[in-house]
Amino acid sequence: MYSRITCLITLAICLSFSKSYSQTDTSHYDLGRLRVNKNLTQSITIKAADLQRQPFANISDALNVWFYGIYTNSNYVVYVVDGNIINDVNAYNIHDIEEITLVQNAAAQVSGVSPQKQMILIKTKRNRPGKSGIEAAGQTNLVSARNTSNINELKSPTNVYHQYYLSGYKNTDIINAGISATYLRDVSPTLTTQQINIKTPLGFDRFKFNGYADVKLGANNTLSATATYVPQVTRFNYDNANLYNSSDPNYQIQASTAERTKQNLFNGGLRLNSQLVKGLKNSLSASYSHYTYNEDNNFEAAGAAVGPGNFQRTNSISKNVDHKNVLLLRDNLSYQKTIGNFSIEPAVDFTYRHTRDSIASINTSTIYNGTDPLTINQFVNSTTTTNRNYYKRKDYLLTPSLSLAFKNSINLQGGFVTVLDSKKALSVANDADFKRIFPYASASVNVSSLTGISAVGIKLYGSYSKQNQLLQSDGEHLNGLTFGNAFNSPFNTEYSYLTNYYYPSVYYNMLKAFNVYAAGADINLSALVSVNYNFERGGLAVPVLYDVPYGPNGSITILGYADSKYTRNRIGVNFNIINKASTRFITGLNASNIKQRISPGIGDIALGDKIWTGGWVNRLEIERFFAGLDILYKTGEGNYANPYEANSNVPGSNKQSFSLQNIYFGYNLKTKQFKNLEIFANGQNIWQNKTSNITDNRKFYGLGFKLGL
Repeated sequence: MYSRITCLITLAICLSFSKSYSQTDTSHYDLGRLRVNKNLTQSITIKAADLQRQPFANISDALNVWFYGIYTNSNYVVYVVDGNIINDVNAYNIHDIEEITLVQNAAAQVSGVSPQKQMILIKTKRNRPGKSGIEAAGQTNLVSARNTSNINELKSPTNVYHQYYLSGYKNTDIINAGISATYLRDVSPTLTTQQINIKTPLGFDRFKFNGYADVKLGANNTLSATATYVPQVTRFNYDNANLYNSSDPNYQIQASTAERTKQNLFNGGLRLNSQLVKGLKNSLSASYSHYTYNEDNNFEAAGAAVGPGNFQRTNSISKNVDHKNVLLLRDNLSYQKTIGNFSIEPAVDFTYRHTRDSIASINTSTIYNGTDPLTINQFVNSTTTTNRNYYKRKDYLLTPSLSLAFKNSINLQGGFVTVLDSKKALSVANDADFKRIFPYASASVNVSSLTGISAVGIKLYGSYSKQNQLLQSDGEHLNGLTFGNAFNSPFNTEYSYLTNYYYPSVYYNMLKAFNVYAAGADINLSALVSVNYNFERGGLAVPVLYDVPYGPNGSITILGYADSKYTRNRIGVNFNIINKASTRFITGLNASNIKQRISPGIGDIALGDKIWTGGWVNRLEIERFFAGLDILYKTGEGNYANPYEANSNVPGSNKQSFSLQNIYFGYNLKTKQFKNLEIFANGQNIWQNKTSNITDNRKFYGLGFKLGL
């Protein structure tokens, strides 16, 4: 297999330097495993500039109001950065990003997205204006937490959020290159009482270093290089007195907890884009990602073990380590030919991915006794448990496709992803129902262009794909403000589908394939008003709990899997009320609903039927003044339809929730020293109704700036 990869890469490199023509291509979306024609792909694109004045550490907190409301969250999104699915979008500053696109096409499923998840494409800034430039930006916010508990005495301290950005770039006739550096400090205030002493608030310090270079190799080739390095340290240190109340005044437990997590993420990549002959294009890329995760938890508790005069102290130390490496090689070859009113484009994409993951956890618990609470130092015992796992996986995927177009009014594309790996290579059970070929197809019809209607623009979309867990893939991502959940990166699910699962009285094939269907419409009623609608239907395996008979008179509860079907609807209405050079006012309202049916054999479970969620977004620019306002909402009754809630501590409920998600206003100053200079005030979640449960309850108030040289 390695010889085939070497032969393919060598052939592609040799062909790439042959005589050819200009190769600029903006007609396709690169989904990370295949390329789809923009004309047949329903999508929603927003400019990153509309998100630059908001405080966030995870970009999904800024995107939810634009896309699927509470269902657009960090656990429910797969990002593809410049055609690379292994990158973490949060390794980039929002000022490094040009535009963000939500793909509403079933082809995203065969390109690596799990069912119900959303694929979001990130296009980074490469073609910056002028010959050179320097840009700086910063935000500082006061952060507090809202008390949603029944304990009135809980208070929130005020912490500080910081984000500072500096970049520079240089453009010549041959090379475009740029670098950037970011410092981000995010915090999560903890509600406290007199018994809780926060020594170090929950927060992390993240540095981001990014660089790119695009080199023109003659008129027919462009070599692009990217490099990203992100170190991050998260800390939380606190004391907690009187953990347990007791009628015995001598019975008190005091605890001290110190948690520290260090993460490092490196991504590097090379891409060679070439046009070999007229109409024949090739894109060859290689990417490497290295991620390390080190978590240290130290918990110490002291108190009366049995009664007065018998004190005990327990010290628990846990260490979790994860080292993950991903090598990704990819080659995409396509040919486009126009014959009269018809256009034909065959293409083939080959992907090789090599993943290695080393995971270890060490836990030590030591107990001391004593008769005096101040001198609990008599050693009792100590236990240590160690768990180490090593995973390795190789994926070989071949994806041929064919696109047809008629006058750009009717567009068709179809193909299939072929898994070239053997059962033995994937460690799949011999009796597994192992499918190798997963088809997909897309179509679009521009009704207005086809019929000659000019008063109203109507475009219809439809797509289909078949997928299973073999195709699901995501990059390694930095963990946010969470503790006690080591490795919330997908190490637990990355390899779970390699064997069949057997349970008492329960059998489920984790390699089962599901169909996905999507349809939609874009309607431009006028230059000012547009409506878009998208529908998706698919299936997936979900974990469920079964009560299984055990013994003569009892039963046990076990974890199993069951089939699930879902439907997702989204409708959006957008108004370009004013769209002029000096004045711009846009507003948009969207609503999404996900319904899910689970059939574990004990009766259907319905989720999400009456819950609708979405956002209302507004952007205003008048001469030098600018402002923005976004509202996130959830309305309706019932349980959420997916297992990834916006706030994992909040189950589905009957609460109506509204949040002033983002607000900012500012002014562009005119100076001779700077190309541009703006100052602004901003806030996040500064208002929520009392029953709201759709955010993490943090409030941000702050100031920011941006300038260019």
